[in-house]
Amino acid sequence: MSHTINTYLSKIKKLLCLEEAVRYGSITKAAAENGLKQSNMSALIKDFEKETNQTLITRLSKGVKLTESGYNYYTTACEIKTLIQKLENLPHAATNLTGSIRLWISDGLGLGVLSKCFHSFYQKYPHVNIEITCSLDMPRLEDFDMAVLFQKPQIKALSIKDEYTLKFGLFASKEYLSKFGIPKNIADLCANHKICDRSNYASYSKKWAEIISKAASVTSVTNSSAMLLTLIKDGLGVGFLPLGTASKEPDLVQIKTINLNFALKFWLVLRKDAENQTKIKALTDIIDDESAKL
Repeated sequence: MSHTINTYLSKIKKLLCLEEAVRYGSITKAAAENGLKQSNMSALIKDFEKETNQTLITRLSKGVKLTESGYNYYTTACEIKTLIQKLENLPHAATNLTGSIRLWISDGLGLGVLSKCFHSFYQKYPHVNIEITCSLDMPRLEDFDMAVLFQKPQIKALSIKDEYTLKFGLFASKEYLSKFGIPKNIADLCANHKICDRSNYASYSKKWAEIISKAASVTSVTNSSAMLLTLIKDGLGVGFLPLGTASKEPDLVQIKTINLNFALKFWLVLRKDAENQTKIKALTDIIDDESAKL
């Protein structure tokens, strides 16, 4: 027999009618307490008895009494009620999460990805404190509970939760473009435009390394993604930025006249002795949702 939502709901309703009748010791009283007609509740219980081919309650002059064969159905109905109560308590239980999470991440990923996650996380779990360390260095195991790394770790004590890809594009501010125009091609970019660079980008893109080596004017080099974003927004030059971050900045314009982009892989890793903590799972779920938009 195939089951649909309606057939499941019908069975659950009959089970709960049985449980209420036994709990109150009377179909009449149970019906009144639940806003049902006595005849309707009685008919639902009789239908269920026909379906099971068993007598589940004994009807007495002063009420009803559970039969031996009805006991398993009654306990199942009680379990359903308990499950529903558990579902009702889930939002309250979630907001009661407490404690701290030690997170290790680069400032670029912190700015471009996780800053959006934190807002969603604190809306749901306001009593959990996140201690954030921003660094490109490989952290020591004792320094974090979870980390977002550009290098895939090979440590047995760590569990790799997910692998993601961060895409980059070339951007400049509206102010910069109003003064210097849009670069027509790579030769024009190198000869006639100012460039803002992050110190490690050349190691990720050979093409970008060539451009930097030939560029007539590299106005600034930084090891900070947050600083690079600020420099480009302030009109100091053209530079690579994560698409997810830069596309949401109203004063930045993606330069599409040049087919120049690259992507970086990064990994979300957890200490194995922390990965099953409810607060860790809650944050990783939100990171998964946000990273899907990269």
